[in-house]
Amino acid sequence: MLGELIAQLDRPDVANGVMATLHSDVVWRIERRATAASMPVTDFVAGAVREFLDSANDDLWFQLLTIVRTSDDPGLTAVQTILEWVVTER
Repeated sequence: MLGELIAQLDRPDVANGVMATLHSDVVWRIERRATAASMPVTDFVAGAVREFLDSANDDLWFQLLTIVRTSDDPGLTAVQTILEWVVTER
């Protein structure tokens, strides 16, 4: 589930596994943001997801829950969605 996946995002193999499921454009944007922050990509991934969880407003949570409720893998879908949102200009 989401909590287990988030707890394991500090492991490079887990973060890299999530990255492998993302669209190449999202991966490129994550890599660019990590480089700009002088961080390894895996640290950026873990930090970005945790920052979202700490600061997301009710509207974003509602959107996220709407997206994941029909997913076969809600935890992965949530992390994928969060990462896409983090690197998408709004």
